[in-house]
Amino acid sequence: MVMRIKGAQTGEIASRGRVLQRRWVERLAVALAVVGGTMTVAGPADSAVAQFGPHTCKQGFVWREAFPGDLVCVTPGVRTDTRRENELGPSRRQPGGGPFGPDTCRQGFVWREARPSDHVCVPPSSRDRARGDNASAAMRLADPSAIPRGGVQIITARHQLGGDLFASGSGLTPNGRVQFWSAAPGLPAVQLGSLTANSGGGLSRQWFYRTNCRVHDPREETVIVLDVASGTVTTGGTTRVHSRC
Repeated sequence: MVMRIKGAQTGEIASRGRVLQRRWVERLAVALAVVGGTMTVAGPADSAVAQFGPHTCKQGFVWREAFPGDLVCVTPGVRTDTRRENELGPSRRQPGGGPFGPDTCRQGFVWREARPSDHVCVPPSSRDRARGDNASAAMRLADPSAIPRGGVQIITARHQLGGDLFASGSGLTPNGRVQFWSAAPGLPAVQLGSLTANSGGGLSRQWFYRTNCRVHDPREETVIVLDVASGTVTTGGTTRVHSRC
């Protein structure tokens, strides 16, 4: 199979390299501190995850709770607005239904779509906000690498020029966008790429990321899988794709 790297992806690889260099410097500093006899302790994020579970949000964010099981991290103000929207939702439906069934909204309102089946009627700006919050779900977790495995598996293919990452699996939103992120404990998540699930909510060994031998990070990284339509975050396994060739 022959794969071409678009110009924009070349820029992404360079950006990725800069991020990984910063990560490596941070790790080296920690290693030197240990060699020097400095004791390290668990950070606030580690303690929070241990107390509230793997979906713990970063400081300043809380679970949205638009529906049972909604663990997308948002600001406290958004959660308050979301609860209010849930209360007002029934009054914003078209009496007797309409062209979209019994959940048809009155004029001026649309479905919120915090997940595909979320038919709470809200102003268009609230739907836009929900979509933005879903797309930011991975970045707002205290430790994305602590999230449990989902239905997508990551495959690493190493070669003389660097490495490629592929994704296979199921359980995603049909025809929905899927983002992939790299994460390691105590470090910020970095987006690798994105794909579109098929009509059955699956991926069949689809390529989404390539690195080159100049990008070097010897650590094992966890690949985060974000189903953007629902805001669901899972992990797809680990990779050492950035180890030196």
